[in-house]
Amino acid sequence: MTQPFSSLRQEWLTGLVLAANAALVAWAWPRLPERLPLHWNWQGEVDRFGGRFEALILLPLILLLPTLLTLAFPGLAGTPKNAGVLRILRLGLALLSLSFTAQHAFELHPLRAVLISLGVFFVLLGNVLGKTQPNRWMGVRTHWTFLSRQAWHKSQRRGGAFLVSFGLLSALAALLTPEALLFPWLMPFAFLLLLLGGLGWITYQSYRDYHNDPQPEPVI
Repeated sequence: MTQPFSSLRQEWLTGLVLAANAALVAWAWPRLPERLPLHWNWQGEVDRFGGRFEALILLPLILLLPTLLTLAFPGLAGTPKNAGVLRILRLGLALLSLSFTAQHAFELHPLRAVLISLGVFFVLLGNVLGKTQPNRWMGVRTHWTFLSRQAWHKSQRRGGAFLVSFGLLSALAALLTPEALLFPWLMPFAFLLLLLGGLGWITYQSYRDYHNDPQPEPVI
């Protein structure tokens, strides 16, 4: 019988973050008003309110879904060597959930909270992306990374370095940017422009890596 790629005992840190999130929800629920801001328009003004369930529980439940799926189907990793990547992904999703709960519980600035939490998520993911072995479900997956083992591994390392740099820059910008420039200039314009530009650059470099490979070897 084959052993699963991930043991629940190795998920203790993710479990701890999820437990902290549940405790924070229980603490904040009776202290918060029944209607909470959930969406902001292009002027940074609140244009939609919702109940405490939607604000505190719905998003963590949505983010919990991929965690449960990757635990239920460890074969998505493709190889046991990728189990650590999925473990970090689950931890990052748990931290995202906790940050959104904390935003409402402690009345944090929503854009600063989002940018910092996304920054931490990208740094965590980037630190393990470079080690991702060939598979069909995760990592930098372009047409050319599947055609060349050299392109695959170079793209994962390049993607990991980009995510770490982008994550650190996002968190730093969230802390230092004046409130008047946070929305929409930093988020979403600058954030999406840099993210999409980086992804486009990584995709183009994977094309170059494939064409510079003297003996391209398909990975799958």
